[in-house]
Amino acid sequence: MPSLAQAISDLNESQVMELVKLRLDMGATPLDIVEECRNGMIAVGERYSRGEYFLGDLVLSAEIFHEVMRLLAPALDNKVSKKPAGKIVFGTVEGDIHDIGKNITISLLRCHGFEVCDLGVNVPPDKFIHYLKETGASILCLSILLSSCFEALQRTVNLVRLFDSQKKIKILIGGQVNEKVRAYSGADEWVTDARRGVTICQKWMGVL
Repeated sequence: MPSLAQAISDLNESQVMELVKLRLDMGATPLDIVEECRNGMIAVGERYSRGEYFLGDLVLSAEIFHEVMRLLAPALDNKVSKKPAGKIVFGTVEGDIHDIGKNITISLLRCHGFEVCDLGVNVPPDKFIHYLKETGASILCLSILLSSCFEALQRTVNLVRLFDSQKKIKILIGGQVNEKVRAYSGADEWVTDARRGVTICQKWMGVL
């Protein structure tokens, strides 16, 4: 039988659900299962980049992941930190409609006790500001996979800095990013790994 990551990479939904149930029965933690799923989703993205998969396949992989999260929900509820870790506003920047990495990271953040306001995809800069005001969140996470949206990323960060001139709000960017993109945008940190993103947010909130 293939690994869970391989089953997700193959878009075999029935096998994925069977393996998730088996992993739970064997005592695997929800976080370990989410990490295996993340590896499978990365493989799906790589196959899409090579032209093996198309947009419909990406949508299907996202639906499979959502089904996994629904199955894990009862176990996750028992694992979520009882002590609130902090509030986060999270969204994919304007012009970009990718959300797989965002959704995985949000799932992990919530597992670690963070209250996450998910704004979805293609989010204009002023919407981020509105929800930062409304929630009082001290962390903003921005997801981006398209280089054509770097300018929108920079506009978003600049607007946040105008709103929060003392830089009390920390800004984390993730996706197809690196140090050059971070420097260009003015964000505080960048990640390509969901777990590292959680660790950075924990450190910012003083819970790690």
